[in-house]
Amino acid sequence: MNTFSFNSKSELMNYKLSHYTVSTQVSEDKYTIFSTRSCKVLLLQKENFDFLIEGDFDKIDADIKNQLITALILVPSFEDELMEIVEENKMMISSNDVLYQVIQPSSNCQLGCDYCGQQHTKNDLQAKDYEKLIERLKHKLSLKDYKALFIGWFGGEPLMSLHTLRKVSEKLKEITSDLGIDYGAKMTTNGLALKKNIFLELVNQHHVGAIEITLDGTAEFHDKRRFVKSGENSFDLIFKNLVDIFSIENYKELGVKISIRCNVDKSNYQSVVPLLQLMSEHGFQDKISHFYVAPIHSWGNEAHLVSLEKEVFSEKEVEWIIEQYRYGFSPSILPQRNHEVCMITNPDAELIDAYGNIYNCTEVSYVPSYEETAHKLGNIKDIEVNQKFSTLHLQDWNDIVLTNQEGYPCYTCKMFPVCGGGCPKSWEEGIVACPANKFNIQDKLAINYIIQEKGTEYLIS
Repeated sequence: MNTFSFNSKSELMNYKLSHYTVSTQVSEDKYTIFSTRSCKVLLLQKENFDFLIEGDFDKIDADIKNQLITALILVPSFEDELMEIVEENKMMISSNDVLYQVIQPSSNCQLGCDYCGQQHTKNDLQAKDYEKLIERLKHKLSLKDYKALFIGWFGGEPLMSLHTLRKVSEKLKEITSDLGIDYGAKMTTNGLALKKNIFLELVNQHHVGAIEITLDGTAEFHDKRRFVKSGENSFDLIFKNLVDIFSIENYKELGVKISIRCNVDKSNYQSVVPLLQLMSEHGFQDKISHFYVAPIHSWGNEAHLVSLEKEVFSEKEVEWIIEQYRYGFSPSILPQRNHEVCMITNPDAELIDAYGNIYNCTEVSYVPSYEETAHKLGNIKDIEVNQKFSTLHLQDWNDIVLTNQEGYPCYTCKMFPVCGGGCPKSWEEGIVACPANKFNIQDKLAINYIIQEKGTEYLIS
Protein backbone atom coordinates (compact mmCIF):
# COMPACT_ATOMS: atom_id res chain seq x y z
CA MET A 1 0.00 0.00 0.00
CA ASN A 2 1.27 3.46 -0.85
CA THR A 3 1.85 6.07 1.84
CA PHE A 4 2.10 9.78 1.15
CA SER A 5 3.62 12.84 2.80
CA PHE A 6 3.77 16.50 1.92
CA ASN A 7 6.04 19.45 2.64
CA SER A 8 4.49 22.46 0.94
CA LYS A 9 1.11 24.21 0.89
CA SER A 10 0.61 23.40 -2.79
CA GLU A 11 0.96 19.71 -2.00
CA LEU A 12 -1.55 20.04 0.85
CA MET A 13 -4.28 20.94 -1.61
CA ASN A 14 -3.93 17.47 -3.16
CA TYR A 15 -5.29 15.72 -0.08
CA LYS A 16 -8.74 15.23 1.38
CA LEU A 17 -10.23 13.86 4.56
CA SER A 18 -10.99 10.20 3.92
CA HIS A 19 -14.64 9.25 3.74
CA TYR A 20 -13.77 6.15 5.78
CA THR A 21 -13.20 7.82 9.13
CA VAL A 22 -15.15 7.84 12.37
CA SER A 23 -14.43 10.13 15.31
CA THR A 24 -15.65 10.88 18.79
CA GLN A 25 -14.83 13.44 21.48
CA VAL A 26 -13.20 11.78 24.47
CA SER A 27 -12.49 14.82 26.63
CA GLU A 28 -12.98 18.57 26.59
CA ASP A 29 -9.98 19.11 24.33
CA LYS A 30 -9.34 15.71 22.70
CA TYR A 31 -10.86 13.67 19.88
CA THR A 32 -10.06 10.17 18.77
CA ILE A 33 -10.36 9.40 15.06
CA PHE A 34 -10.45 5.95 13.49
CA SER A 35 -9.75 4.94 9.90
CA THR A 36 -11.81 1.96 8.80
CA ARG A 37 -9.35 1.53 5.92
CA SER A 38 -6.18 1.21 7.98
CA CYS A 39 -7.86 0.45 11.35
CA LYS A 40 -5.47 2.91 12.97
CA VAL A 41 -6.59 5.26 15.74
CA LEU A 42 -5.13 8.71 16.34
CA LEU A 43 -5.71 11.01 19.29
CA LEU A 44 -5.93 14.67 18.28
CA GLN A 45 -6.08 17.89 20.22
CA LYS A 46 -9.29 19.79 19.54
CA GLU A 47 -7.45 22.47 17.58
CA ASN A 48 -5.91 19.97 15.16
CA PHE A 49 -9.15 18.05 14.92
CA ASP A 50 -11.00 21.23 13.95
CA PHE A 51 -8.37 22.03 11.31
CA LEU A 52 -8.78 18.52 9.92
CA ILE A 53 -12.57 18.67 9.72
CA GLU A 54 -12.54 22.16 8.22
CA GLY A 55 -9.94 21.20 5.61
CA ASP A 56 -7.25 23.57 6.93
CA PHE A 57 -4.56 20.93 6.59
CA ASP A 58 -1.75 23.49 6.30
CA LYS A 59 -2.40 24.54 9.91
CA ILE A 60 -1.75 21.05 11.28
CA ASP A 61 1.70 20.22 12.65
CA ALA A 62 3.81 18.44 10.01
CA ASP A 63 4.44 15.34 12.14
CA ILE A 64 0.73 14.96 12.87
CA LYS A 65 -0.12 15.46 9.18
CA ASN A 66 2.21 12.66 8.22
CA GLN A 67 0.60 10.42 10.84
CA LEU A 68 -2.80 11.27 9.37
CA ILE A 69 -1.56 10.32 5.91
CA THR A 70 0.04 7.08 7.08
CA ALA A 71 -3.21 6.16 8.83
CA LEU A 72 -5.18 6.89 5.63
CA ILE A 73 -7.18 9.56 7.40
CA LEU A 74 -5.86 12.02 4.85
CA VAL A 75 -5.79 10.54 1.34
CA PRO A 76 -4.94 11.89 -2.14
CA SER A 77 -7.75 14.08 -3.42
CA PHE A 78 -7.88 12.20 -6.73
CA GLU A 79 -8.32 8.78 -5.13
CA ASP A 80 -11.52 6.82 -5.65
CA GLU A 81 -11.50 5.29 -2.19
CA LEU A 82 -14.21 2.71 -2.73
CA MET A 83 -12.52 1.46 -5.88
CA GLU A 84 -9.22 1.24 -3.98
CA ILE A 85 -10.87 -0.77 -1.20
CA VAL A 86 -12.56 -3.15 -3.62
CA GLU A 87 -9.35 -3.68 -5.58
CA GLU A 88 -7.50 -4.44 -2.33
CA ASN A 89 -10.21 -6.98 -1.45
CA LYS A 90 -9.91 -8.67 -4.84
CA MET A 91 -6.12 -8.72 -4.65
CA MET A 92 -6.12 -10.31 -1.20
CA ILE A 93 -8.63 -12.95 -2.31
CA SER A 94 -6.70 -13.80 -5.48
CA SER A 95 -3.36 -13.93 -3.65
CA ASN A 96 -4.68 -16.16 -0.84
CA ASP A 97 -2.33 -19.12 -0.53
CA VAL A 98 -4.50 -21.23 1.78
CA LEU A 99 -7.12 -23.48 0.17
CA TYR A 100 -10.28 -23.50 2.30
CA GLN A 101 -12.81 -26.33 2.29
CA VAL A 102 -15.84 -26.76 4.55
CA ILE A 103 -16.86 -30.37 5.21
CA GLN A 104 -20.11 -31.47 6.82
CA PRO A 105 -19.56 -35.14 7.70
CA SER A 106 -23.08 -35.50 9.07
CA SER A 107 -26.52 -34.04 8.39
CA ASN A 108 -27.63 -35.01 11.89
CA CYS A 109 -27.68 -33.04 15.15
CA GLN A 110 -28.69 -33.96 18.69
CA LEU A 111 -30.24 -30.54 19.33
CA GLY A 112 -33.54 -29.08 18.20
CA CYS A 113 -32.74 -25.38 18.46
CA ASP A 114 -35.86 -23.31 17.93
CA TYR A 115 -34.15 -20.86 15.54
CA CYS A 116 -32.30 -23.40 13.39
CA GLY A 117 -33.52 -23.68 9.81
CA GLN A 118 -31.72 -26.93 9.00
CA GLN A 119 -33.56 -30.17 8.37
CA HIS A 120 -31.58 -32.89 10.14
CA THR A 121 -31.41 -36.49 8.96
CA LYS A 122 -29.28 -39.52 9.85
CA ASN A 123 -26.95 -39.25 6.87
CA ASP A 124 -23.15 -39.36 6.79
CA LEU A 125 -20.79 -38.33 4.02
CA GLN A 126 -20.18 -41.53 2.07
CA ALA A 127 -16.73 -42.93 1.29
CA LYS A 128 -17.21 -42.69 -2.48
CA ASP A 129 -18.08 -39.00 -2.07
CA TYR A 130 -15.24 -38.02 0.24
CA GLU A 131 -12.76 -40.00 -1.84
CA LYS A 132 -13.81 -37.93 -4.84
CA LEU A 133 -13.63 -34.75 -2.75
CA ILE A 134 -10.06 -35.61 -1.79
CA GLU A 135 -9.17 -36.05 -5.46
CA ARG A 136 -10.79 -32.69 -6.17
CA LEU A 137 -8.74 -31.03 -3.44
CA LYS A 138 -5.55 -32.63 -4.77
CA HIS A 139 -6.35 -31.18 -8.19
CA LYS A 140 -7.01 -27.71 -6.77
CA LEU A 141 -3.79 -27.78 -4.78
CA SER A 142 -1.87 -28.53 -7.99
CA LEU A 143 -3.18 -25.40 -9.73
CA LYS A 144 -1.64 -22.81 -7.45
CA ASP A 145 1.31 -22.36 -5.11
CA TYR A 146 -0.72 -23.08 -2.01
CA LYS A 147 1.05 -23.05 1.32
CA ALA A 148 -1.69 -24.86 3.26
CA LEU A 149 -5.01 -26.66 3.19
CA PHE A 150 -7.47 -25.55 5.85
CA ILE A 151 -10.66 -27.44 6.72
CA GLY A 152 -13.77 -26.13 8.45
CA TRP A 153 -15.67 -29.01 10.11
CA PHE A 154 -19.31 -27.98 10.27
CA GLY A 155 -22.78 -29.47 10.59
CA GLY A 156 -25.46 -30.46 11.43
CA GLU A 157 -23.19 -31.54 14.20
CA PRO A 158 -19.80 -32.73 12.88
CA LEU A 159 -19.14 -34.97 15.89
CA MET A 160 -22.23 -37.04 14.98
CA SER A 161 -20.01 -38.63 12.34
CA LEU A 162 -16.66 -38.75 14.09
CA HIS A 163 -15.72 -41.94 12.24
CA THR A 164 -16.03 -40.10 8.90
CA LEU A 165 -14.04 -37.15 10.21
CA ARG A 166 -11.26 -39.51 11.30
CA LYS A 167 -11.00 -41.19 7.90
CA VAL A 168 -11.14 -37.96 5.90
CA SER A 169 -8.70 -36.18 8.21
CA GLU A 170 -6.10 -38.92 7.86
CA LYS A 171 -6.33 -38.83 4.06
CA LEU A 172 -6.05 -35.03 3.99
CA LYS A 173 -2.98 -35.15 6.22
CA GLU A 174 -1.44 -37.64 3.82
CA ILE A 175 -1.91 -35.53 0.70
CA THR A 176 -0.66 -32.34 2.37
CA SER A 177 2.35 -34.21 3.72
CA ASP A 178 3.11 -35.54 0.24
CA LEU A 179 2.84 -32.01 -1.16
CA GLY A 180 4.96 -30.53 1.62
CA ILE A 181 2.32 -28.02 2.69
CA ASP A 182 0.67 -27.28 6.02
CA TYR A 183 -2.64 -28.73 7.16
CA GLY A 184 -5.00 -27.25 9.73
CA ALA A 185 -8.64 -27.28 10.73
CA LYS A 186 -11.30 -25.61 12.83
CA MET A 187 -14.64 -26.87 14.09
CA THR A 188 -18.04 -25.45 14.90
CA THR A 189 -19.77 -27.79 17.37
CA ASN A 190 -22.63 -27.67 19.84
CA GLY A 191 -20.18 -29.17 22.36
CA LEU A 192 -22.50 -31.93 23.54
CA ALA A 193 -20.20 -34.75 22.39
CA LEU A 194 -16.97 -32.83 23.00
CA LYS A 195 -15.67 -35.00 25.82
CA LYS A 196 -12.11 -34.45 27.01
CA ASN A 197 -10.77 -37.48 25.16
CA ILE A 198 -12.50 -36.41 21.92
CA PHE A 199 -11.12 -32.91 22.32
CA LEU A 200 -7.58 -34.25 22.73
CA GLU A 201 -7.99 -36.48 19.69
CA LEU A 202 -9.23 -33.56 17.55
CA VAL A 203 -6.34 -31.36 18.59
CA ASN A 204 -3.49 -33.87 18.64
CA GLN A 205 -4.46 -36.15 15.76
CA HIS A 206 -6.66 -34.09 13.46
CA HIS A 207 -4.95 -30.70 13.77
CA VAL A 208 -8.09 -28.88 14.92
CA GLY A 209 -6.66 -25.63 16.22
CA ALA A 210 -9.87 -23.66 16.79
CA ILE A 211 -13.26 -24.72 18.15
CA GLU A 212 -16.40 -22.62 18.48
CA ILE A 213 -19.17 -23.62 20.89
CA THR A 214 -22.53 -21.98 21.46
CA LEU A 215 -24.02 -21.23 24.88
CA ASP A 216 -27.20 -19.18 24.69
CA GLY A 217 -26.98 -17.87 28.23
CA THR A 218 -27.15 -19.82 31.48
CA ALA A 219 -29.10 -23.09 31.77
CA GLU A 220 -32.36 -21.25 32.49
CA PHE A 221 -32.27 -19.64 29.04
CA HIS A 222 -30.08 -21.99 27.02
CA ASP A 223 -32.14 -25.11 27.71
CA LYS A 224 -35.34 -23.50 26.44
CA ARG A 225 -33.70 -22.90 23.07
CA ARG A 226 -30.95 -25.49 22.58
CA PHE A 227 -32.55 -28.64 23.95
CA VAL A 228 -31.76 -32.23 23.06
CA LYS A 229 -34.36 -33.65 20.66
CA SER A 230 -35.05 -36.45 23.12
CA GLY A 231 -36.24 -33.81 25.56
CA GLU A 232 -33.19 -33.57 27.83
CA ASN A 233 -31.42 -30.36 28.76
CA SER A 234 -28.05 -29.67 27.16
CA PHE A 235 -26.44 -26.81 29.07
CA ASP A 236 -25.00 -28.73 32.01
CA LEU A 237 -23.54 -31.40 29.74
CA ILE A 238 -21.85 -28.87 27.46
CA PHE A 239 -20.61 -26.76 30.35
CA LYS A 240 -19.14 -29.82 32.11
CA ASN A 241 -17.31 -30.76 28.91
CA LEU A 242 -15.74 -27.31 28.86
CA VAL A 243 -14.80 -27.46 32.54
CA ASP A 244 -13.17 -30.87 31.97
CA ILE A 245 -11.26 -29.63 28.93
CA PHE A 246 -10.00 -26.52 30.71
CA SER A 247 -8.79 -28.69 33.58
CA ILE A 248 -6.31 -30.51 31.32
CA GLU A 249 -2.92 -29.94 32.90
CA ASN A 250 -1.18 -28.72 29.75
CA TYR A 251 -4.26 -27.13 28.19
CA LYS A 252 -2.59 -23.84 27.28
CA GLU A 253 0.40 -25.62 25.79
CA LEU A 254 -1.92 -27.31 23.29
CA GLY A 255 -2.38 -23.91 21.65
CA VAL A 256 -6.01 -24.53 20.68
CA LYS A 257 -8.40 -21.59 20.55
CA ILE A 258 -11.84 -22.18 22.01
CA SER A 259 -14.37 -19.42 21.45
CA ILE A 260 -17.84 -19.21 22.93
CA ARG A 261 -20.70 -17.63 21.02
CA CYS A 262 -23.97 -16.54 22.60
CA ASN A 263 -26.87 -16.20 20.17
CA VAL A 264 -29.47 -13.74 21.41
CA ASP A 265 -32.90 -12.45 20.55
CA LYS A 266 -35.63 -10.71 22.52
CA SER A 267 -36.21 -13.77 24.70
CA ASN A 268 -32.73 -14.35 26.11
CA TYR A 269 -30.55 -11.24 25.82
CA GLN A 270 -30.82 -10.77 29.60
CA SER A 271 -28.83 -13.99 30.04
CA VAL A 272 -25.53 -12.67 28.68
CA VAL A 273 -24.25 -11.12 31.91
CA PRO A 274 -25.23 -14.09 34.12
CA LEU A 275 -23.39 -16.33 31.64
CA LEU A 276 -20.29 -14.15 31.90
CA GLN A 277 -20.50 -14.34 35.67
CA LEU A 278 -20.86 -18.12 35.64
CA MET A 279 -17.95 -18.59 33.22
CA SER A 280 -15.82 -16.24 35.30
CA GLU A 281 -16.52 -18.27 38.45
CA HIS A 282 -15.10 -21.31 36.62
CA GLY A 283 -12.04 -19.48 35.30
CA PHE A 284 -13.08 -19.46 31.63
CA GLN A 285 -11.67 -15.97 31.17
CA ASP A 286 -8.17 -17.41 31.36
CA LYS A 287 -8.92 -20.33 29.02
CA ILE A 288 -11.02 -19.22 26.05
CA SER A 289 -9.71 -17.19 23.13
CA HIS A 290 -12.76 -14.97 23.06
CA PHE A 291 -16.46 -14.68 23.84
CA TYR A 292 -18.93 -12.87 21.62
CA VAL A 293 -22.64 -12.24 21.32
CA ALA A 294 -24.42 -12.58 17.98
CA PRO A 295 -27.97 -11.67 16.98
CA ILE A 296 -30.19 -14.48 15.73
CA HIS A 297 -30.27 -14.36 11.93
CA SER A 298 -32.51 -15.81 9.27
CA TRP A 299 -31.67 -19.38 8.33
CA GLY A 300 -34.31 -19.58 5.62
CA ASN A 301 -36.94 -19.39 8.35
CA GLU A 302 -37.39 -15.70 9.32
CA ALA A 303 -35.77 -16.27 12.72
CA HIS A 304 -34.37 -12.74 12.43
CA LEU A 305 -37.83 -11.32 13.09
CA VAL A 306 -37.47 -12.07 16.81
CA SER A 307 -34.02 -10.49 17.03
CA LEU A 308 -33.35 -7.26 18.85
CA GLU A 309 -33.50 -4.17 16.66
CA LYS A 310 -30.06 -3.32 15.28
CA GLU A 311 -29.71 -0.17 17.37
CA VAL A 312 -30.86 -1.91 20.56
CA PHE A 313 -28.46 -4.83 20.04
CA SER A 314 -25.64 -2.35 19.41
CA GLU A 315 -26.32 -0.54 22.68
CA LYS A 316 -26.41 -3.82 24.57
CA GLU A 317 -23.17 -4.96 22.92
CA VAL A 318 -21.35 -1.98 24.42
CA GLU A 319 -22.69 -2.92 27.85
CA TRP A 320 -21.59 -6.54 27.32
CA ILE A 321 -18.08 -5.44 26.37
CA ILE A 322 -17.77 -3.51 29.62
CA GLU A 323 -19.18 -6.46 31.57
CA GLN A 324 -16.61 -8.75 29.96
CA TYR A 325 -13.87 -6.54 31.36
CA ARG A 326 -15.60 -6.58 34.74
CA TYR A 327 -15.42 -10.38 34.80
CA GLY A 328 -11.83 -10.59 33.59
CA PHE A 329 -12.38 -11.33 29.90
CA SER A 330 -10.48 -9.53 27.14
CA PRO A 331 -12.99 -8.68 24.40
CA SER A 332 -12.13 -7.28 21.00
CA ILE A 333 -13.23 -3.67 20.74
CA LEU A 334 -12.38 -2.13 17.39
CA PRO A 335 -13.02 -3.98 14.12
CA GLN A 336 -10.25 -5.08 11.78
CA ARG A 337 -9.93 -4.72 8.02
CA ASN A 338 -11.96 -7.42 6.27
CA HIS A 339 -10.80 -8.26 2.76
CA GLU A 340 -12.84 -11.44 2.36
CA VAL A 341 -16.31 -11.07 3.81
CA CYS A 342 -16.98 -14.82 3.67
CA MET A 343 -16.32 -17.88 1.54
CA ILE A 344 -18.91 -16.70 -0.98
CA THR A 345 -16.36 -14.29 -2.48
CA ASN A 346 -13.61 -16.91 -2.73
CA PRO A 347 -13.80 -18.82 -6.05
CA ASP A 348 -11.81 -21.76 -4.68
CA ALA A 349 -13.62 -22.23 -1.36
CA GLU A 350 -16.45 -24.75 -1.28
CA LEU A 351 -18.69 -26.58 1.16
CA ILE A 352 -19.68 -30.22 0.79
CA ASP A 353 -22.53 -31.63 2.84
CA ALA A 354 -23.29 -35.21 3.87
CA TYR A 355 -25.25 -35.81 0.65
CA GLY A 356 -22.33 -34.72 -1.52
CA ASN A 357 -23.96 -31.40 -2.42
CA ILE A 358 -21.56 -28.55 -3.05
CA TYR A 359 -22.35 -24.98 -1.98
CA ASN A 360 -20.56 -21.66 -1.81
CA CYS A 361 -22.18 -20.61 1.49
CA THR A 362 -22.31 -22.16 4.97
CA GLU A 363 -25.85 -20.96 5.69
CA VAL A 364 -27.77 -22.91 3.06
CA SER A 365 -27.04 -26.64 3.34
CA TYR A 366 -29.80 -28.80 4.82
CA VAL A 367 -32.19 -25.84 4.52
CA PRO A 368 -35.06 -26.91 2.23
CA SER A 369 -35.75 -23.40 0.92
CA TYR A 370 -32.23 -23.20 -0.56
CA GLU A 371 -32.20 -26.65 -2.14
CA GLU A 372 -32.87 -25.41 -5.69
CA THR A 373 -31.17 -22.01 -5.49
CA ALA A 374 -28.03 -20.70 -7.17
CA HIS A 375 -26.06 -21.32 -3.97
CA LYS A 376 -26.08 -25.03 -4.79
CA LEU A 377 -23.29 -25.55 -7.30
CA GLY A 378 -23.77 -29.25 -7.92
CA ASN A 379 -23.08 -32.64 -6.39
CA ILE A 380 -19.72 -34.35 -6.05
CA LYS A 381 -21.23 -37.47 -7.64
CA ASP A 382 -22.03 -35.65 -10.88
CA ILE A 383 -18.95 -33.54 -11.54
CA GLU A 384 -15.42 -34.16 -12.69
CA VAL A 385 -12.77 -33.67 -10.03
CA ASN A 386 -11.25 -30.86 -12.13
CA GLN A 387 -14.53 -29.10 -12.86
CA LYS A 388 -14.45 -25.36 -12.32
CA PHE A 389 -17.83 -23.75 -11.80
CA SER A 390 -18.14 -20.91 -14.31
CA THR A 391 -20.59 -18.83 -12.31
CA LEU A 392 -20.58 -18.68 -8.54
CA HIS A 393 -23.57 -16.92 -7.06
CA LEU A 394 -22.64 -13.61 -5.40
CA GLN A 395 -18.93 -14.24 -5.87
CA ASP A 396 -18.88 -10.79 -7.55
CA TRP A 397 -20.07 -9.20 -4.30
CA ASN A 398 -17.35 -6.54 -4.38
CA ASP A 399 -18.43 -5.51 -7.88
CA ILE A 400 -22.07 -5.44 -6.76
CA VAL A 401 -21.09 -2.94 -4.05
CA LEU A 402 -19.32 -0.81 -6.66
CA THR A 403 -22.40 -0.60 -8.88
CA ASN A 404 -24.43 1.04 -6.10
CA GLN A 405 -27.45 -1.16 -6.68
CA GLU A 406 -30.69 -0.32 -4.92
CA GLY A 407 -31.00 -2.19 -1.64
CA TYR A 408 -27.21 -2.45 -1.15
CA PRO A 409 -26.19 0.62 0.92
CA CYS A 410 -22.56 -0.48 1.32
CA TYR A 411 -21.62 1.86 -1.55
CA THR A 412 -21.66 4.88 0.76
CA CYS A 413 -21.07 3.26 4.15
CA LYS A 414 -17.99 4.27 6.14
CA MET A 415 -17.83 0.79 7.68
CA PHE A 416 -17.48 -1.19 4.45
CA PRO A 417 -13.71 -1.78 4.80
CA VAL A 418 -14.16 -3.54 8.15
CA CYS A 419 -17.41 -5.42 7.61
CA GLY A 420 -17.06 -6.20 3.91
CA GLY A 421 -20.76 -5.58 3.57
CA GLY A 422 -21.92 -8.18 6.05
CA CYS A 423 -23.79 -11.18 4.64
CA PRO A 424 -24.34 -10.86 0.85
CA LYS A 425 -27.06 -13.52 0.99
CA SER A 426 -28.99 -11.50 3.56
CA TRP A 427 -28.85 -8.34 1.44
CA GLU A 428 -30.09 -10.32 -1.55
CA GLU A 429 -33.03 -11.51 0.54
CA GLY A 430 -33.88 -7.97 1.58
CA ILE A 431 -32.57 -8.38 5.13
CA VAL A 432 -30.34 -5.60 6.47
CA ALA A 433 -26.95 -7.15 7.19
CA CYS A 434 -25.22 -4.20 8.87
CA PRO A 435 -23.16 -5.26 11.90
CA ALA A 436 -23.36 -3.64 15.32
CA ASN A 437 -20.16 -1.69 14.64
CA LYS A 438 -22.07 0.61 12.32
CA PHE A 439 -24.20 1.82 15.21
CA ASN A 440 -21.81 1.72 18.17
CA ILE A 441 -18.36 2.46 16.73
CA GLN A 442 -18.15 5.84 18.51
CA ASP A 443 -18.85 4.20 21.88
CA LYS A 444 -16.20 1.58 21.12
CA LEU A 445 -13.72 4.32 20.28
CA ALA A 446 -14.42 5.88 23.65
CA ILE A 447 -13.93 2.54 25.41
CA ASN A 448 -10.68 1.98 23.54
CA TYR A 449 -9.46 5.43 24.60
CA ILE A 450 -10.33 4.84 28.26
CA ILE A 451 -8.52 1.50 28.32
CA GLN A 452 -5.45 2.87 26.56
CA GLU A 453 -5.21 6.04 28.65
CA LYS A 454 -6.70 5.10 32.03
CA GLY A 455 -6.93 1.30 32.17
CA THR A 456 -9.69 -1.25 32.59
CA GLU A 457 -10.19 -0.51 36.27
CA TYR A 458 -11.29 3.02 35.40
CA LEU A 459 -13.61 1.67 32.71
CA ILE A 460 -15.49 -0.75 34.94
CA SER A 461 -15.67 1.67 37.86
